[in-house]
Amino acid sequence: MAGGALWLAAGVGGSGHHGWRFDVAEALWITADLLLLAGLLGLRRLRPYRTSRAGDIGTGIAIVGRVVFVAAETVSLVQQTDENVLLPLGALLSALGMLALGVAIARGGVWQGLPRFGPLVMGLYPFVVMFPLLAASGGNPPVAAITGWGIAAVVVGAAVRAHVATLRDGQQVTAWPSTTAQA
Repeated sequence: MAGGALWLAAGVGGSGHHGWRFDVAEALWITADLLLLAGLLGLRRLRPYRTSRAGDIGTGIAIVGRVVFVAAETVSLVQQTDENVLLPLGALLSALGMLALGVAIARGGVWQGLPRFGPLVMGLYPFVVMFPLLAASGGNPPVAAITGWGIAAVVVGAAVRAHVATLRDGQQVTAWPSTTAQA
């Protein structure tokens, strides 16, 4: 949840392409991406997609996407411009990973109700909103379109938090076989 909330804050407060406002916004984006990366690592450990190979692959791709985002935002901060090829690559990898993860979670039956569709929405959002606006704007989508992705991240964070609380309270038992490589 914190990563999504910080993503929203970075987008809302990060207008301006130079100077201290740019530096603050980039620091917020980097921190948000690190928090989202931590959340993905937690999701990998929780495995709300059970033993789904698509869930494992999707989570891995989304993790790589977040690492690329951290690198991209760091490059942006150093170069004082948000125009670098790593940003769209990070978005694409994150979106593809979240799509696969989202389908696996929705089909897995571990999460119930609307929260189980949060990762799927997070994967679809760039394809439905960000990428079309990127194409229509000639490569410079409105910051609001990018900022909106944070809402989906907050929803996913809330679902993870609820899942962890359920496990902590003993209301749900998860006993899936380990998928770690065996010697």
